[in-house]
Amino acid sequence: MRRSVGVAIAWVVGVAAVLGPIFLSVHLARRQSLEVEFNRLGVYAEDALSRAEGTALQQTEASEKLEKAHLPPCSPQEIALMRQIAIDSDYLRAIGRVSGNELLCSSLGIGHPLPLGPVTFYFRAGTSLRTNVRLPLAGGQPLMIAERDGFASFIGPSVPIDISNEVPGTSIALFSASTGRLVTASGQVPQNWRTAIGKSSSVDFVDGHSVVSVVRSSTFDLVAVAAAPRATVDRTVREFALFFVPIGILCGLALAAAVWYLSRIRLSMPGLLRAAARRNEFFVEYQPVVDLPSRRWVGAEALIRWRRGREVVRPDLFIPIAEETGIISLITRRMLAHVAADLRAMLRVCPDFRIGVNLAAHDLQSPATLGLLRQTLRTSGAAPSGLVVEISERGFLQGESSFQLIGAIRDLGIDVAMDDFGTGYSSLSRLGALKLTHLKIDKYFVEAIGTDGATNQVVAHIIEMAHALNLQIVAEGVESEEQAQFLVSP
Repeated sequence: MRRSVGVAIAWVVGVAAVLGPIFLSVHLARRQSLEVEFNRLGVYAEDALSRAEGTALQQTEASEKLEKAHLPPCSPQEIALMRQIAIDSDYLRAIGRVSGNELLCSSLGIGHPLPLGPVTFYFRAGTSLRTNVRLPLAGGQPLMIAERDGFASFIGPSVPIDISNEVPGTSIALFSASTGRLVTASGQVPQNWRTAIGKSSSVDFVDGHSVVSVVRSSTFDLVAVAAAPRATVDRTVREFALFFVPIGILCGLALAAAVWYLSRIRLSMPGLLRAAARRNEFFVEYQPVVDLPSRRWVGAEALIRWRRGREVVRPDLFIPIAEETGIISLITRRMLAHVAADLRAMLRVCPDFRIGVNLAAHDLQSPATLGLLRQTLRTSGAAPSGLVVEISERGFLQGESSFQLIGAIRDLGIDVAMDDFGTGYSSLSRLGALKLTHLKIDKYFVEAIGTDGATNQVVAHIIEMAHALNLQIVAEGVESEEQAQFLVSP
């Protein structure tokens, strides 16, 4: 009897020894799959929010431009201005003038007044929205019409949520943060998903058969939600399980190695960076900019930093990865939000203070960057001269779109500086084509001033070239009086 009991116990322990690692592997696989899915959906929600914010910015700017023009209502001049605004817009299909619930005229032409139907709901900023409006002049296609100060912007319902994704059944939606009213959606979005975020900036959760990520806009009355079927996670879990179960049966050592591999995936830098952006773990430090002749502090450069727990991660460890994966756009958004808040306080002390902000190559390819800079100026109350955009030589070598965005930034009145000049591959012809205002000499060349190094004369040539191009000069890392005297000498 005792022998039978002992054998039974041995079998139980043996089975547990085999099944334990298997169940642990399945558990780890489920957690990893959920985190991967939350990160993916979080990026979708952020992208949808970015497009919606860009649309809202363009709609606001269109209304302000038409209002300031003071043209006779529906006159040929006003129609022409509407058409020009619509052509220049990335997100708006057309512009029109509204009175009551009627469309009087639009950039599509003048005709008899058309009924628009009642307003669906109002946003906090004074903008009203009509959804699912069908007009003959738009071919009967459903439109959203955002109205502000008597001017209407026509928006395709799919524009803010037109996000490419590889998982069938993914739902993406936008709704008003203050009212919970749905603005536009692809797929089903239950009411409880819209209220789940509460007052938080973002939230991830599993609801029944769905995995959900919700993100709130920091500047507009908007919230984005992205959701996918839970079956997507289950399929990923099965894939992980099929990989780990044989390993768990064969030997614990192989299982331990596999768990280590899972941990490496879970703690991968891209996943951590996305989570850090959502949790607002990035902060800004400021490096003084000093006018050398007067030795007066006239500005500062904003430097992004990442505090992970008690540790501050060095920028050279995460910035290159963020640029390679496109996550740098999320970090730039967080940096500009910090700068906007800090600059407002700085300007109260020194009205002509200036902040330099770094834009990555990926930022120069994004149409949302211009809107973010406009929003930074609005939030901070700064004049365009209060900002300086700094770009690397690699950034403006990305193509024609970078040149166009740099030109648009300069048209706003914001100065543009070439950062770390001399370390890239720019040519004089390309420098002349850009609308630069400043040239920043890399610290490597400043350190060579007064030494016997091969690069000790490079600074003088850079200064001469900058003067020829009528550019202001900023030297990085001036640490000695000898360097300062050399730089201010005629």
